[in-house]
Amino acid sequence: MKSEFEDTEADVGLRGRIVDFTWANFTCTQSTGVVAIMLSETPHQFHGLQTIGAIIFIFNIVLFLCFCAVMLTRFIMHPHMLKKSVTTPPECFFIGSFWLSMATVIMCMQRFGVPHTGTWLVVAIRVLFWMYAAITLIYATAMFATLYLKPILTPSQIQPAVFISVYNTMLTGIIAASIASSQPPAARLPIIVAGVAYQGLGWILSLVLMPWFVGNTIGNGPGGPSNRPNLFLAVGSSGYTIVSLVGCAKSLPTSYDYFARHPNGVEILQVMADWIGVFLWLFTFWLFATALLVNLPTVFPRIGAGFRPSPRMSFELGWWSMIFPNVGFTLATGYIGRQFQSNAIQWIATIMTVILFVFWLMNLALHAKAAALAVMTLNKAR
Repeated sequence: MKSEFEDTEADVGLRGRIVDFTWANFTCTQSTGVVAIMLSETPHQFHGLQTIGAIIFIFNIVLFLCFCAVMLTRFIMHPHMLKKSVTTPPECFFIGSFWLSMATVIMCMQRFGVPHTGTWLVVAIRVLFWMYAAITLIYATAMFATLYLKPILTPSQIQPAVFISVYNTMLTGIIAASIASSQPPAARLPIIVAGVAYQGLGWILSLVLMPWFVGNTIGNGPGGPSNRPNLFLAVGSSGYTIVSLVGCAKSLPTSYDYFARHPNGVEILQVMADWIGVFLWLFTFWLFATALLVNLPTVFPRIGAGFRPSPRMSFELGWWSMIFPNVGFTLATGYIGRQFQSNAIQWIATIMTVILFVFWLMNLALHAKAAALAVMTLNKAR
């Protein structure tokens, strides 16, 4: 497959090149972060898998800091781009990728850091959780208020990237499910309550956007071959909701405060979360299967004269949409398998993990190739 940067003019300088580095690049770090989490959560573990996850986590932090440095350089060199990036779609939707990357860092700190450190990290993660919850709520509210005051999209123009703008609030519920079990009961219950509330906000906003997304896709088609992986973005809405509800229910504190007054509440909520997960799983699968079937015809190259293959698709940042949302689907499948003690379902989740890991490696290589080509053309211009 070829890169979208291969045909770039060689006379583009640093100032011209840096403009092309948008918030959408953080889809790489948000996907890399959840891959580390996916490896640590996969039902069938082997020796060294947790270490691999930790290495990916550290690599992701380095990548995230590098991306932040490049974005800062972009805004210093082109100050007007800051306002444009937060008010102009589709880039304004991808600001959510920055916050999603931050969410994966917090969850990885919990997964790979807490077991090897003292209580200070538990406290630090709790503080980060509440900071993340406040910031993402402000961002989501301000972004939609901006869209209300300055209408720049019609329902028929809704793109899959719009889901990223609400996933950052939804990930507050995933963080809550991830960190709650290590928190003391006095802090655990407020975290779970906030996690469920934020998950509700993200899920309902996704449901509001879903008809526009489906209607736009039916009316205008799935887009060009290279853009079709974006269709996977919708998969994460219900996949991560399953993970959040089941995870939060598993961490409910027994015999404390509310649950001291309602001793049967913990078991009732755990059973409800399991069956709500089952209720949502098939819808998640339908979104995944639809996107997969739309993408399959464009995966295989054309066979031209002399039986030479010609790729139909070129790498774009939207390809990271194949990773982040489907990790939520994979985690949800594994959670349901564990809750119902189904070895078959857990094996399905493990196979999904392997496939996604391979696609993550492919995207990482193609993204690195695209960045290398950009640097090469820049050096050539000099």
